[in-house]
Amino acid sequence: MPSRRVSELMNPNVVCVSPETTVAEAQKLLSARRVSGAPVVDADGQPVGVVSQSDLVRHQARRMTAGESGRFYSDMEEFQDIADLPVDRSDTPVRELMTAHVYSVTRDTGAATAASIMRERRIHRLLVTDRGRLVGVISALDLLVVVIENG
Repeated sequence: MPSRRVSELMNPNVVCVSPETTVAEAQKLLSARRVSGAPVVDADGQPVGVVSQSDLVRHQARRMTAGESGRFYSDMEEFQDIADLPVDRSDTPVRELMTAHVYSVTRDTGAATAASIMRERRIHRLLVTDRGRLVGVISALDLLVVVIENG
């Protein structure tokens, strides 16, 4: 790959979610913006994790009963046994299922270095940070542009 920099290829318009965003909200946002994942950032704009559509689907697909979540009886007068009833998991905050390890690069990182990191770590995107703050994302598809240009 030529000596192109991440800054030339990254997407600065990043779809982000907060750690408290619910699974349902994240699914809706990712679908609406047609992206496969999003950085999870704290109030200061610092990345604390990444959540993907795969994470969200996997979470929703795993059925949980009230008993598995620690609830065995309802608050009703009769204390109805609810342990075997399914629980709606769409209100789970993404902090509970995000990947907490974040791989990042700077704007000045070379495209070849970014591609190597993605290949070695088997990841599809890298966060681009400046002094710890998120400024963009570069994906494997963004790097494919360099390959196509030089093909």
